[in-house]
Formats: sequence, C-alpha cells, structure tokens
Amino acid sequence: MAIDYKSLRQIEQHKKLGDGGEASIYERDPKTVIKVFNSKVDLAKKEAKVRHLISIQKQLPRNVIGPQEIVTIQGRFAGYAMRKLPDAEDLHMLTKPKYLTAARLSNQDVLQIVTGVGIDLGKLHSNSVGILVGDVSDYNFQMNGKCNYFVDTDSWGVVGKFTPDAYTELFTCPDSYTANGNVVFSLEDEHYNFAVLAFNMLTRIHPFGGTYLPDKNLSTVQRMKKRISVVGAHKGDIKIPKIIGSWKWMSPKLERDFIEIFEQGKKFDITPDLQDLLKNMKYCSVHDIYYYSQFNECPLCNANAKVKATPTITHVAQTSNGPQLTIVFSGTDCAYILSSRHYLNQSRQAVHFEAGWKVTVPIGKRVDFSQNGEFMYVTDDDTIEVYDTQLSRIATIDRMHKTNIVMSKQDIYYVDKGNNLIKLAITQHGNMPTYLGQVYHPLFEVAEDGSVFCASMYPKTAVITTQDYTFKLNYTGKIGEYAIKHDPVTKAWLFVYQMPNGKYRTLVFNKKQVTYDDDVILYNAQPLSNIDFYNGTIYDPADSIIVGTNISKNVAKEFKCHVVDESSKLQFTGRSFKIYNKSNIYNFG
Repeated sequence: MAIDYKSLRQIEQHKKLGDGGEASIYERDPKTVIKVFNSKVDLAKKEAKVRHLISIQKQLPRNVIGPQEIVTIQGRFAGYAMRKLPDAEDLHMLTKPKYLTAARLSNQDVLQIVTGVGIDLGKLHSNSVGILVGDVSDYNFQMNGKCNYFVDTDSWGVVGKFTPDAYTELFTCPDSYTANGNVVFSLEDEHYNFAVLAFNMLTRIHPFGGTYLPDKNLSTVQRMKKRISVVGAHKGDIKIPKIIGSWKWMSPKLERDFIEIFEQGKKFDITPDLQDLLKNMKYCSVHDIYYYSQFNECPLCNANAKVKATPTITHVAQTSNGPQLTIVFSGTDCAYILSSRHYLNQSRQAVHFEAGWKVTVPIGKRVDFSQNGEFMYVTDDDTIEVYDTQLSRIATIDRMHKTNIVMSKQDIYYVDKGNNLIKLAITQHGNMPTYLGQVYHPLFEVAEDGSVFCASMYPKTAVITTQDYTFKLNYTGKIGEYAIKHDPVTKAWLFVYQMPNGKYRTLVFNKKQVTYDDDVILYNAQPLSNIDFYNGTIYDPADSIIVGTNISKNVAKEFKCHVVDESSKLQFTGRSFKIYNKSNIYNFG
C-alpha cells in the first residue's frame, strides 16, 4: 500500500520540519513524517532502494528510523513515510562538555550509547541484511536520552544491490579511496569508520585531532592517510587540548585495538571491546569518572599511570608589573556557566547572575533570560515560551524546527514557520515583531549595536546577509563547528567554519567586500564559538595562553594566562579580557 497525494501542494499543507540537499521533511501526523525527494534525485534508483528497505524492515533493529510506506503523487513515487523521532539530538553532541553536564551524562553513559550503536551496526552488517551505512559519522546517528537511532537510511547501501550515497571524509577509511578519488565501500572499511566514531565520542577528540607539532599544516585527513594518531607511536608529538583529559580509563585492550586500527592498518569490529568495558566499570569520586575495574586503582589517581588531571584553580596569583587577573564570579553551586547572563547550578536550575532568578530546567528544554532579567525564555525544538518575573507565561512563539535562536538584550531573533528571520521585541506591554527577510538553514548572530549577520546555507552556496550587503559564497560538505563574531571597532564580521578535511575557513566581511578568505589559521577553541574578534584581531583560547591573530598584518601574539584553556570563552573589551571557564569568570588585563 502507498500513501497517495493528488499534488505536491497537498503535501506542502503539512507542517514542514526541514529541508536538505535531496528532500524535504513534513509532519503527516503526530507519529509520522514523510520525506519527499526533489527533482535532482534519481527517483527510479531511490524508489528501488526504498522498496527494498521496506521489504526487510522487520529484519532491522527497532531503532532504525527507516521507510515504512511509499509516498506517491498521483501514483508516481515521491518519497516515503517513517516514524517521527521527537526531541532527538545528533550524536555529535556527545563531544560537547556543556551538553554532557546539562544532560548529566557520564563517560559510562556515553560508552553505553556508543556500544549500542556498535551492536546495531553489527546487526545491519549481518549476512541476512547486508547493509553498508556508508556515512558512519557523528551527524548521521541520533539519540534520545541514552537510546541511539539510525537515520538517513535511504543513503545506505546493500551488498550486491545498492551502493551507499553518502560519506563523511573525517570518518572514512583512507583505504576506501581509489586512484581517481572515488570511494569504494566495504564491511572492513566500515569497521575502521566506526572505530573513528567511537573514539571521537568516548574522548571528545578525533583520533587524528590535536596539533601535530612536527608539521602543524598537516590536515586531519592527511594524518589519517599517514597514520599519525593521538594513541600510537606519534602521540608524544601531538598536543592534546587540556579539556580533553585522559582516556586511560579505557581498558588496555580497547586502547591497543584503537592503535592497531588507526596506525597498523588492521580492520575489525571493536564492539566486543566496548561491551567488555561497559560490563567492567568502577567509579572514582576524586575525578568524577568511571574506569576499567580491572585496574587496581583509578588510572587518573595512580601516578604510575602517568596521567595528568587538570588542576582545580583555587588561588590566582597577581603581579605588580603585568596584566592583573581577578575573579569576577566563582560560584560554589555552579555546575556550568551558560552565558554572560546565567549559569546552571548543581540542582539543574538556571540562575540569572544579577536578578537571582532560579528556575528548574525542564527535561528536553533550555532556559535563558533577557539581559536585565525581566523575562525568562524556555525553548525546545519548535517553540519559545516567554515568562515574566512572576513566572506568568506571556507569550508562546512557534519557530522553524531546530533553527537557531539569539537572545539579544530584550529582543529575540528566530526563524518562523515561513523561513522568515524575525526580530521580536519583548515588553511588558506587548511583543513587537520586525520582519528581517527570508532565510534558508540559517546561521546567524546579532551584534551589541543590533546589526545582524545571517548565512543562509543553500546546497553548495551560502548567501551571506549583513547590514550593508549580500554576498554569495561556494562551500562543500556539512558545517558542524562554526563561529560568527562582530568587531565593534571596525564593524566587520568574522565567519569561521570547519571544512570536511578538518581545516578552518576564515572569512572577514567589511561593508561590500570579503577582505579575508583563507584556511591557513589554526584554532584551539573548543567549541569554536569561544573565540572573540576585536579591532581586526582574532583572540583564540589555548593551553594557558591567549593567541591574538591580526588578520591584516598576518602576525600572531601570545598572552600568557594560566587560567585559560581551550574551553575558555573569551570576550575582549579593548582593555582587558573577560574569561568564562566552567564555573569561574575572570577579568584579565
């Protein structure tokens, strides 16, 4: 049976949840969504694959969000229907310390999620099913709590029938590439791909990440080809961000197997290693971490294990002739500083710094405040609820599914259901919306002076809109990490994003021209949005230093500051830095 529509217009009456390069997603009913392919897709090939996946759906793991029914328009194939997956996050979020803290996920919880992916991947690889996922990457799996889900199934391959339609370079075995650059998918190479994914999720660093000191210009992909990983013979030559910490909590066998896969060319399934580790975990209260219970004691506590734990800052020394370092905020009840306005306390309450609001964060939602604390915002994937100081809800705002939100002073910037960027001024007397233009998969930011930068990410083309001009730029691949910053002195905009090969593209927009566009600058900040941009200089937090790179002069300067690491968020005022760490705020200058 097929779900037949009279026209595309009839489908478009449904609530649209998102667009992609190949298709659009609509909500058919509270439990079902439909995926409708666009005209660029080979519909005959896609239909054959979708029908095959439907025929074997009972053989697939329950957490595969795949085709259940064909969707047609006047009898002609248009797409398929599948289960709706509410409140899901990309697996990539497991690399975010702030997310792990807010969701209260320990390293054992992350191990459980990753092990589940490995088990289900093995079921798909079995002879009876013969699935090759192809794109085994952190944006191609989703999770809800501790449950993992497989999505984008129509891009999968089936041994002897279909070739996978997608892959991500940072998670693809170098041996998969032919001499002409094409990718040949295989079960063995997919074992390698899953090992990269597992290591990345468990440690929060790519196995070929960090900085290779003998040749800092080597990209992540180039190091994958040369087998220069963070776990093997070259690890002494690689600088690892301090916030990553040690992975000595793993079992010795799992770490050895990672070395064999990444540096010795072996390809096998590490899922049994993950299962063994998951069954043998012990808690260390000193470091708040689980470790392999076969160790006599916690490897982070045992000096013989040669593991350094990041020291806790208890006192800040000052000098009389250099920049002064003072503590602006140090909260004993603070679990994570979320912004310049609020933090998350140990009881999972959002707390406004100045107004003193304390509001429990609902599961699956986020809480933010206006700058002056007069209003509170509770957001999920589809709505923004506005509350006053009496906790009375004064507005509910619908927005495009999972699109960006920016809270600027008393205003909210969001994307409505019609793909319009809206500025909404919130007052005690009512809300005043201002239409700022149509957008598409937007990345946007708002400056202190109210000017707006918006990048609409069309397939292969980014349309950049500023207060002065509109630019069109070509780009390739998925954009994960990015930063958008406004220079209050020069009024220029900085847009940095990570490319599929691991390098960063840095762009500076001034009035009617792009004044800088290159991929030679390396960044330490994790996440990338922790950088700042002031008077033509990019400030990047690193291990006990702040690196200032002047774009126009092509020179960099280091400022020593022992409380800074890669996870510190920087805000430069022209005279001093404000440094936001996990639970402390400092002024340095």
